[in-house]
Amino acid sequence: MSLPLPLVAQTVPAYNTRRTTLDQRGMQVLSAWAVGNVAVSGARYFATDGPEKYFHQMNVGWGVVNLALAGGSLLAARRATLPTDQAGTVKAQLRTENLYLLNTGLDVAYVATGFYLKERARSRSTQRQQERLTGYGRSLLLQGGFLLAFDGILFAAHHAHGKTGLYPLLSHLEAGPNSVAFVAKL
Repeated sequence: MSLPLPLVAQTVPAYNTRRTTLDQRGMQVLSAWAVGNVAVSGARYFATDGPEKYFHQMNVGWGVVNLALAGGSLLAARRATLPTDQAGTVKAQLRTENLYLLNTGLDVAYVATGFYLKERARSRSTQRQQERLTGYGRSLLLQGGFLLAFDGILFAAHHAHGKTGLYPLLSHLEAGPNSVAFVAKL
């Protein structure tokens, strides 16, 4: 028994809309984090010295970059054309999951670099070098830790979305040497 095409045609757009909504909400969270970093650390930079000054300096830099990434992503989402077919949807889903998984790996590297900079600060010959590396290391620990949680949560949300919305559709997909068919198992 074949799965009726209208059901698939109705399910795919709704699925893609939900995936886009997950991304947009994530970018709104990242934007809020970025604005908070720029505002708080921007103000604190001028009121602190030593390692704290460098901590806030690095946080402002991270905030600007994150705001640019989130803003660009939100603008691109408005202009994007969502796939209308199942193959395009699968490709978009896997691209999204892989992106968040790759980012999670980068976030681990940020945290590791933060620990490295803090440890490296101990062997620097001048107080200024020690303070700079300590402050930058602390910032990388904070930013990397946040991004690790952020990207991990978004990966998990998108993967769960795929498991409940897309992958069950694919379980009705059978491929042969010259054909692809949707079937309902009885």
